[in-house]
Amino acid sequence: MRSSPAVHNHVLALDIDGVISLAQPGSAHPWYATLKADLDLDYEAIERDFFRRDFLEVLRGRLDLYVALQDYLEPLGLADRMEEFVAYWFDKDCVIDRAVLAQADAWRARTGGRCFAAANQEHHRIAFLRDQAGLGAHFEEIVYSAALGVCKPDRVFFTNAQARMGVTVAQSILFVDDKAENVDGARAAGWRAMLYRGPESLAQALASWG
Repeated sequence: MRSSPAVHNHVLALDIDGVISLAQPGSAHPWYATLKADLDLDYEAIERDFFRRDFLEVLRGRLDLYVALQDYLEPLGLADRMEEFVAYWFDKDCVIDRAVLAQADAWRARTGGRCFAAANQEHHRIAFLRDQAGLGAHFEEIVYSAALGVCKPDRVFFTNAQARMGVTVAQSILFVDDKAENVDGARAAGWRAMLYRGPESLAQALASWG
């Protein structure tokens, strides 16, 4: 459901991977760390031939995840393992930092502001994170690339997200992301934005926001 327009209320927008969920590629314990041992699948090949190729269209909402995976796995003789792979990926890539969610909840309760997640994600994983991992209870809405048709750091992501959030004043949004290019993109669209460097950096920012 689209939120009603809010002119004066402060808005907090948090990235997911790297801020809320901590098993992303490049993290200390990425979700695929034991993929080879557990499923006998090679992440480097999957990253090269899927995540860096057709998955980019999945993130933009132009291709369904399962269609793209079918096209990738079938020539490898692995189409029958698609459901197993997705279930494994979604489960392992769901290391939620409950302390960050608690900070967001406390900020919302203290200020009366609204809180969103704003992420490069596709439809199926968003449904999993929202409904099964429980993120939906902490946000007015999860605003994400596949629904908007464009990925961060493209300026259009932020203008579309702002419209989706019902925000008329860009400076009323504080956006938190662990990637500098996304922070820069948000600032270019008029948002306030900070580079996430751990829960302490968020706590310091929220103490004076709203």
